[in-house]
Amino acid sequence: MHALGITEFRRRCLSVLENLPEEGVTITKRGQPLAHIAPVNPPRKGQRVRLPLLKGKGRRGPLCPNTGTPHELVI
Repeated sequence: MHALGITEFRRRCLSVLENLPEEGVTITKRGQPLAHIAPVNPPRKGQRVRLPLLKGKGRRGPLCPNTGTPHELVI
């Protein structure tokens, strides 16, 4: 987890928010935690897959974490 002083956060607010890590950033004031900023929806990894029998029909399937084994699906 990355900690950042409130003065430094005020200086670099937009760049910190644009490059926000998945675990978020803790804002401190005089060494005491004041706030924690984290992304709302962390980006998912993997590619979307479809069930073999329904390929080409319906809506897109869930995300698959690796393309080698499509049986381990992430919802």
